[in-house]
Amino acid sequence: MFMTCDRCGYRGEGEEFRHIGNVMCCGPLVFRECPSCGNPVICDRQEMREDIENTAREISRRVEAALSSGDTTQAKTLLKDLSLLNQCLNSEALEEYIRSRRREIRRLERNSISP
Repeated sequence: MFMTCDRCGYRGEGEEFRHIGNVMCCGPLVFRECPSCGNPVICDRQEMREDIENTAREISRRVEAALSSGDTTQAKTLLKDLSLLNQCLNSEALEEYIRSRRREIRRLERNSISP
């Protein structure tokens, strides 16, 4: 997710903007600090979540492509990334997907070793 500072116009990835705090105790808006000028910038958690979900979908497609080509090393790396994203999403369905793909990797690796 790209963010833009209202004061200086700096535009960058959301991760570049350090988290300062919440606008309200329970609301969806959070303050982030512009890395260029230090100005507080407001962003929406829902937008951030949507970006994470889109990234998770893209990584899942890449996992499937890696498994289709038999590249278990790449699939393992992508599943680690997906697992980290799921720490933010906390999705049971995604967790089950990760477990099933790991089982598939073990199966593929066993089959490639045995004669």
